[in-house]
Amino acid sequence: GHNRMDDGKSREFRPFVEVNWLHNTREFGTRMNGVTVHQDGARNIGEVKAGVEGQINDRLNLWGNVGVQAGDKGYSDTSAMLGVKYTF
Repeated sequence: GHNRMDDGKSREFRPFVEVNWLHNTREFGTRMNGVTVHQDGARNIGEVKAGVEGQINDRLNLWGNVGVQAGDKGYSDTSAMLGVKYTF
């Protein structure tokens, strides 16, 4: 969004919410010494992310988000990401 106090400046922020469904058609795992290990509950995963992307000035951009995943059999994952882009 853009606020009146930012008029005449290149500063702008865009919040977002993202919802995803991740479907794995096969089970993935590994086999070591005759023992197979795979991740339970990762076949169908729901994911929600919320974050913001911002342009501070013509050269500096920042972004970040927090995400949560949930699947069957107690599968869950939480992630966070921060990014910076500076153009010389």
